[in-house]
Amino acid sequence: MRMSAVGFSVALVFSMTLPAVAQMNGMNMPMPDKPAHFAATRQAYTTNHAFLVKLISVPNPIPYEKYFRLRLAVYDAGAPAQPIPNPKIAVVAGMRHGMKSGFMHGMESAPKVTVRDGIVTVSGMYFHMMGPWTLQTDVSSRGKRGIAYFDLPCCAQ
Repeated sequence: MRMSAVGFSVALVFSMTLPAVAQMNGMNMPMPDKPAHFAATRQAYTTNHAFLVKLISVPNPIPYEKYFRLRLAVYDAGAPAQPIPNPKIAVVAGMRHGMKSGFMHGMESAPKVTVRDGIVTVSGMYFHMMGPWTLQTDVSSRGKRGIAYFDLPCCAQ
């Protein structure tokens, strides 16, 4: 199905006015243009408390409009002495802009996740806007699954 010129114009105008419409309708959607100043979340339990996820390295400060990587380790929440050797993990990062859940938008890159000896490396992270970002980690191992969230400040220029 082809989009008509009118349909495309309506979609374009709507996408450009979404922040203004959201603010008019009571959604608090601040558009930061300055770096966020808070410490990154260093560890988080998954929402079901099945896993403890630790952020073991992240650039400080996180670079603005430059690729970076971070490293994580995943532990069984009931026995957090040793990292789980081969967890399955997917990550997504986005900005909430006042939303309680979900993201208003995500990154403009697709990060790559590799696991070696219990250390999860996420490369290809790229924050294209200043302000607070949220990293969502979806973890599964040994028949369990959970989601942990990390708040990450952006950025230094």
